[in-house]
Amino acid sequence: MTLGQARNSSRWDTTRGIRAPRFRLKPTGHASGYVDGAWWPRSDDLMTQLPDLIADLSMRLGAISCVKYNNTEWRATSAGLVSGARVVRLDGDRGHPPNTVEVLDCQGDKLALLVVPFQLGPDQAHAIVTAAAAPGDVSSVDTLLMISAKDRESRTKRSAARARWEFATRL
Repeated sequence: MTLGQARNSSRWDTTRGIRAPRFRLKPTGHASGYVDGAWWPRSDDLMTQLPDLIADLSMRLGAISCVKYNNTEWRATSAGLVSGARVVRLDGDRGHPPNTVEVLDCQGDKLALLVVPFQLGPDQAHAIVTAAAAPGDVSSVDTLLMISAKDRESRTKRSAARARWEFATRL
């Protein structure tokens, strides 16, 4: 598989006949801005969404060692995920920037990906993924997702409340 094929991914959504990539990366050498690309997962279950992403990103980074994410935005996960012959550490932290994941390889190189909300329709998700992966794009996460400061504050509060609820129900 060539880097171009890996960048555009072979996993496509065919909802309403539209072929939209589920993730896309900026071309090598064009890393700039807040994110290196974008990912549109199919749900908020990180454990089921990561295996395909890790497999595809391994084409660019090599062996993946860790995925960092905001744990208030995803269902509860374990501390690790088996990918091939490796265990990928999952590092959830409520302080991690919202709507992003950071993927690290075994040498410490990393990619920051915008996480497009899975609830979005394919047209809007495709537009956001394409914009985030455009060479030279320096838009912030909130700008790419069209989130106002007021909306960001509201979402942050809801995510924190959800995390507290999930923690309390596990006790």
